Amino acid sequence: MQIGTILRAAQIDERRISFFKEIGLNCFQIAGIYEECLAPTAEARKMSDSYFELFRKYDFTVPSMFLSYLGQIWSQPRTGVGLVPEHTRASRMLTSCRLMEWCKRYDIKYITCHVGMTPETKDEFYDRFIADMKQLVRFAADLGQEFLFETGTESAVSLKQIMDDIDEPNMGINFDPANFLIYNTDTPASLVNLIGDRVKVIHCKDANPPVEDAVRGKETVLGAGSTNFAVLLKQLVDNGFDGPMIIERELQPGPEQEKDITEAVQFIKSIVKGK
Repeated sequence: MQIGTILRAAQIDERRISFFKEIGLNCFQIAGIYEECLAPTAEARKMSDSYFELFRKYDFTVPSMFLSYLGQIWSQPRTGVGLVPEHTRASRMLTSCRLMEWCKRYDIKYITCHVGMTPETKDEFYDRFIADMKQLVRFAADLGQEFLFETGTESAVSLKQIMDDIDEPNMGINFDPANFLIYNTDTPASLVNLIGDRVKVIHCKDANPPVEDAVRGKETVLGAGSTNFAVLLKQLVDNGFDGPMIIERELQPGPEQEKDITEAVQFIKSIVKGK
């Protein structure tokens, strides 16, 4: 089993890596890679290499990267996040290509992207979005990588339509069941039932839907929310999924996050082993 967690570059230190090894993790989805690693300088290369030297010391693999962009406005997901907004698309596409080339150096296969609030109607804007995404996905293919859509900001039906319209063979899904409830867009089961065969990486995260006048749902400890995570993971595994299972607990690094990740490791193992 590949069980890991999201690891942001700014939070990499040997104590944390050692702790993650002790609790049974064996891989990471790396995120937060910015210019200090991407710049064409000896210092940037040295910093990047040092991360992977540390990972190798503790026998960790890095099968996936989560693309990170400076200046995202998460309180305004429709206009401030991902690759959908046209006023930032070109610069973020360029950043994406640089990040994918960085990944190639370290044999990172899965490129995960929170594309943003994808277009809901087919018009000229939609057509430009599909054309641009097709080029980006093809760039990933040229590097031997698979481009994965992070789920949650659209329904399963809409995501399937977008992927069908892009129509490139190296696309897949980074399945985040919690995001469907946080963004209140669909049920996680809908995606598993419709296009579960396209899931390549799973974000092991749970949540409850919005209550009363809340705009968004709220993340919970894995297994304590409304995603029905255990059933969904078992269904995916029984249908052939054997990719990275990445624990995402959106808390600041510290004792609470470490406790929740530790318990999540055992929870995931119990599901996969059927105990």
